[in-house]
Amino acid sequence: MIRFVPGLLAMIFVAGSSAARDKPEDVVKKAITAHGGEAALKKFPAGTSKITGAVVEPKLPFTGSMAFSVPGKVRVEMVFEVAGQKAATVQVINGDKVSQTENGKASKLTVAAEDELRESATIQEMALLFPLLEKKYALTAGKDETIDEKECATIVVKAKGLKETTLAFDKKTGYLAAMKRKGLNPTQQVVDELTTFSDFKTIEGLVVPMKSKVAHDGKAFLEITVTEYKPLAKVDDALFEIK
Repeated sequence: MIRFVPGLLAMIFVAGSSAARDKPEDVVKKAITAHGGEAALKKFPAGTSKITGAVVEPKLPFTGSMAFSVPGKVRVEMVFEVAGQKAATVQVINGDKVSQTENGKASKLTVAAEDELRESATIQEMALLFPLLEKKYALTAGKDETIDEKECATIVVKAKGLKETTLAFDKKTGYLAAMKRKGLNPTQQVVDELTTFSDFKTIEGLVVPMKSKVAHDGKAFLEITVTEYKPLAKVDDALFEIK
């Protein structure tokens, strides 16, 4: 951590830090290698998973599944336990089109909620890492941070349809350790969202996180465990149909 002190010494510290900081493209390339390599990541631009977890407060356990196909297609199904009863939610993103149903009935979404769903598809694309090197993403170096006791290099990502997002990579392993962005809470309020990733596992040559935690404004909000993950070359497009 840099300690800011008055005068010339501070200027030397800042200049030295800037010179030593890794270029964002180099950070991404290291992460690509750590997560299985570019060939493996490009081999599997789609996938399915089964998940379990809970909203932290109030305690709401859930089970669910997720399917994605890059670019722009995501389907998330979640079944919550509410007062001894089950409530099912399905969210589908297919390019610019989005939908959400609750117990089979279509939900009316705000513009902000629709934008948030579309952005989730872009985030899924970023998780493959190699797309970050494409021209549509603008990368700048961020400040080094310590997250979950890991020394991390950070990059700031900007793109059309994406709110400014900071990705943090473990300097030791190269793994994607965390993501910071402005998100929406369940009451549609804008919050500082921090997602951390852990329990990495190698599946079909890919290194993927099996656990994640989401915090809103510094408070625990959501915990997710992936119980099964299948990387795929293609997912049936019928899963992403929006009627």
